[in-house]
Amino acid sequence: MDLSKVKVEVYDFFAVIIPGLLLGCELWITLRGWSQFAQGILNMGASAFTMVLLVAFALGNLVQELADVLIKWFMGKRYFKASRDNLWDSKTGEHVNAHITKELGHPVADVDVAFDYCLTRIQSTFSKRDLFLANSDFARGLVVVSFIGTAPLIRITNDLHTRWTIHASCFATGLILLFLIGCLGWVRMKRFRELSETPVFHAFLAQPIEVKSSAGTAK
Repeated sequence: MDLSKVKVEVYDFFAVIIPGLLLGCELWITLRGWSQFAQGILNMGASAFTMVLLVAFALGNLVQELADVLIKWFMGKRYFKASRDNLWDSKTGEHVNAHITKELGHPVADVDVAFDYCLTRIQSTFSKRDLFLANSDFARGLVVVSFIGTAPLIRITNDLHTRWTIHASCFATGLILLFLIGCLGWVRMKRFRELSETPVFHAFLAQPIEVKSSAGTAK
């Protein structure tokens, strides 16, 4: 299989492949232990690494879907769109709606429709949005991966042939580290999600108004 012509976008690499690769490593450690995992990584060839990347891409999609379902379940369906909802209810939102009304000839009541319209108008001037969204979803994947990381942590600490005090301290340290990763991932997810949403409206307001004619031109 020739993968040299496969085009990997920024979002695919950061938000899908890397979280999927981390999840695959966690599953590997959980099932085989740390020593078998380390030995397998050191002895991995090019063809095996290609298969790992393909599996990581599949696992990464599952990670993102699981994260989306769980966060919306606990935080509400509009959680990821809270920044656009807050802006739409502000004075800036009124200015955006007025701007859209001048272009289309009628106001837009739904914030999602307005967002899609504004994004279509300014997409070429806000190229960093894809990078912001990739960072946000990468951090979202880290939240899920850090939660699942308790499974390989249990396997690693159980394989330690030491006193129970060292065993307990290693397990507690690992839990604290995973918790910190999850918290930092959550904060970064929220910040970059907002950076991918609100500038769309701000950039739209900076665009010149394009009034669309309601009458067709006779030929």
